[in-house]
Amino acid sequence: MINWFYYSDTNSAPGDLELLLQKRSYELLQFPHWEDLIHRIKDTDHSILFIKANTLHNAYDLCQEMSILFPYLYIILIVPDNMEHTRKAMNVGASDILRYSSDHDEKKEAIDQAVKYLKLREEGISYHLAKNCRVISVCSPKGGIGRTSMVVNLASAFAKMGKKVGVLDANLQFGDVAMHFDQKPGGTIYEWVKEEYERHSYSIDKYLVVHESGVSVMPAPSRPEFFEMISEVHIEKVIEEMKMRFDILLIDTPSYLSEIHLKCLERSEECLLLVSGELPVLKKSKLFIEALESFQLNEKLKIIRTRTAKKKQIDQSKMERILEASIFASLPEQGQMISQSIDLGIPVVLSQPRTPIGKGYLRLADRLGEPQVETQGIKLKEPSRKSKRVKRLVPMKGRV
Repeated sequence: MINWFYYSDTNSAPGDLELLLQKRSYELLQFPHWEDLIHRIKDTDHSILFIKANTLHNAYDLCQEMSILFPYLYIILIVPDNMEHTRKAMNVGASDILRYSSDHDEKKEAIDQAVKYLKLREEGISYHLAKNCRVISVCSPKGGIGRTSMVVNLASAFAKMGKKVGVLDANLQFGDVAMHFDQKPGGTIYEWVKEEYERHSYSIDKYLVVHESGVSVMPAPSRPEFFEMISEVHIEKVIEEMKMRFDILLIDTPSYLSEIHLKCLERSEECLLLVSGELPVLKKSKLFIEALESFQLNEKLKIIRTRTAKKKQIDQSKMERILEASIFASLPEQGQMISQSIDLGIPVVLSQPRTPIGKGYLRLADRLGEPQVETQGIKLKEPSRKSKRVKRLVPMKGRV
C-alpha cells in the first residue's frame, strides 16, 4: 500500500499527475492545510509527497522540515526550470525533482522511480532491523598514525568473528583502503554519486569491492579532485544504505575535520581516536577532543594508544593527564609487520594473527564487540550545554 500526497502552498491543482496515478489505481490525496498533512503522514507508512514550489522560500523550508520529521518520506519537489532550484531542492532533502515544464514521460518516470524506491526500502528496512548495524569511525588529527591499518585489521578481525562487515573509505581525496586489501575497485563512491544518487536509485552493491575475507569496501574516489562532487548528504545516504547490509560498518576518516567527516562521526556509535606517546600528537589530540566536545560528539570517543619504535615516549598515566581522559586500549608496537602487510595487501590479522600486533587487533575487536555496559566515552571537565545542533567547523570544500 503506497500513500500518495500532494501539497501546494498556493493550492494549485496537481494536473495530469492525478490522472497518471488514477490509471495505476492509486489515489492522490490533496491537503490545503500543512498541519493536516503532517497529521496524516504521521499515521501512514510508505508515503510519497509532491510539493509544488510556487512560493520559493516557503516550499523549500517545508521540504526541509518534512525530510527531518520523516526521514523515510519520499519527497518529489516541483520546481521552476532552473538548475539553481534543482541544487537547492536536493540540499533540503528532496528525493526527486520535477520541473514545471516536465512532460508526461518525465512525470511517469518520477512515479515509477518513487514506487521502485519504496519497494527497495521496504526490503532494506526489514534487513536493517534484523542486522542492527553498529557504526565505528576511526579518526586522528595526526597523519600517518595508522587509521587505515586500524580499519582494515579491525574489519578483518570482525569478519573472522563471523560478522558481516562493511568499510566506507571517507578519506575522499587520498583514501587507499582498497589498496590495503590488494583490490582494484571497478567503481567508487564518486561513480555512485554520478550514476545512482543522481538518478535516485541509491543501490550501492555494484560499487562495493568484496575481499576474500568477506569484508566489503566502498572505495574513495580514484582522483583527489573528484571529492568536490561529494557532499555530507551523499555520505549520510551511503552510510544509511551500508547499514542495511552489514552487522559492522567501519569508517576511515582523514586527519582534518570537514562537514563530511563530522557527518561520519555524528552517524557513528563509537569513534576510535588513535594517539601515540609523542607530545605533538597529544597536543593535537587534545584539541581534537575539545573540538568534538563543542559538537556534542566527544562522548562517542574511545582513545586507542598505538606504539612506535621510538624509545622516548610519554607513559600512559601522563598521556591520560594531558588528554584529561582515560585510554580505552593499547596496541603493541607495530614494527615492520604493518608496512609488510600493506605492501602485500594482506591485513596482519589475516597473514600473521599470532604476532603481538595481530593478537592486539583481535583483542580490540573482541572488546569492541562486547555488549555496551560501560558505555561512557570521553567527558571533559565541563561539557558545553549550549545548543545541541552541530555547528559548522570549516567550509565543506577546499580544505586539503
